[in-house]
Amino acid sequence: MSDKNKLTVRRPASRRDGGKPAPQAPLFDQQTAPIPRQPRRGAGEMQQMTLPLGAVGMEPLDAPDTPPQRRKKPAGRKKPATEPARRRQMTRGEMRRRRRRRRWLAFFFVVFLMAVGFILSVTVLFKVKHIVVENLDKTTPANTGIYTEDAILGALAVPMEENLFGFSAAEKQAAMELQLPYLETIRVRRRLPDTVVVQVAPATEAWCVKTDAGWAILSDGLKVLKVQPDQPDSLPVITGLGVNAPTAGRYLSTTTQAQSEQISDLMVQLYGQDLADHCTRIDMGLGNDAYFVYDGRIKVLLGTFNNLDYKLSVAALLLKNESGEYLSASDRGTLDVSSQLDSTVHRFTFAPGSFEQEESELPPPDTANSSSASAASGSEAASGSASASQPSSDSAPASGSASASTSQSASQQEQ
Repeated sequence: MSDKNKLTVRRPASRRDGGKPAPQAPLFDQQTAPIPRQPRRGAGEMQQMTLPLGAVGMEPLDAPDTPPQRRKKPAGRKKPATEPARRRQMTRGEMRRRRRRRRWLAFFFVVFLMAVGFILSVTVLFKVKHIVVENLDKTTPANTGIYTEDAILGALAVPMEENLFGFSAAEKQAAMELQLPYLETIRVRRRLPDTVVVQVAPATEAWCVKTDAGWAILSDGLKVLKVQPDQPDSLPVITGLGVNAPTAGRYLSTTTQAQSEQISDLMVQLYGQDLADHCTRIDMGLGNDAYFVYDGRIKVLLGTFNNLDYKLSVAALLLKNESGEYLSASDRGTLDVSSQLDSTVHRFTFAPGSFEQEESELPPPDTANSSSASAASGSEAASGSASASQPSSDSAPASGSASASTSQSASQQEQ
């Protein structure tokens, strides 16, 4: 009998107890019966497995599904099932150290690149192949004055094929100013990749001033062009100015900072009002009684340097006489533009007649007594100016009328 038939065999019914068949125990079914529990094996023992009946030679039984175990919910936010494992969060100290380390690495990298660039620029790149001399507005050919371009290049002293950054442009410029004093402006520039540019502007003799070393010849910008023992006849003189030892190629140096500012301001205003070309003399008056002489025939009193631009604008209006209502080309006398009644009212007078060109004394070297000396010199200059502006008795009426008319016309023009 096969194994299949064995499973379907039923026992005969028992006729005991009234002939009713006795209840039969349920047959063992290997498909539904659970697998017997295996005994726990000890450490090092071989596993012993007990197979159910009919398992030999048959297909393997499917193990019953184990019920899923419920996991305890963690306290806090529920994580999604697909979220990857998190890394450990960095502390503030670790983040600070990492940023500091990155900064240092970036700094050393930049320094390394700069060092490499410097070495390449000094040894391989930026060789001087061209030297150009041009005007300040970058036009050529350059106006070099009394010098030639070869003389300028010789004073520059930069050979070809030298590194473009192998010399100091400021030092070259200072050396050229001493060697070439008749150049008002000298600028040494680099033009990448291989050109040195020298920009120049010529200087002309415009003023002279007496110093302890002799007569210093000055340019329009008060640059010392040369020093000679005799006074030049064709140049206007600047007096009343304390001058340090002059050096050709350097700008005029005064004993006090106040005088430097005053003479610079005066020159700017004179050239701005187109009066500098007609000045034959300038006296600084120790800052209190300054004046200048226009065409050798009119002495213009400025007084102090307060409101200098306004005083010179009115003086230019009266002296140039473009409208034909003021001073003519034949007038001689003293024009006083220094009077100021208050902050808004000015009075200008003209006194016809001759005048004296008074020279103010040089400021004393002792700064402690400079204030008293300046006051004394100012009072003497003021009395001299007043006496010089007084006309003679026969010309008194004409002087009064000229003064009144000039003041009235100037006031009308300003209004």
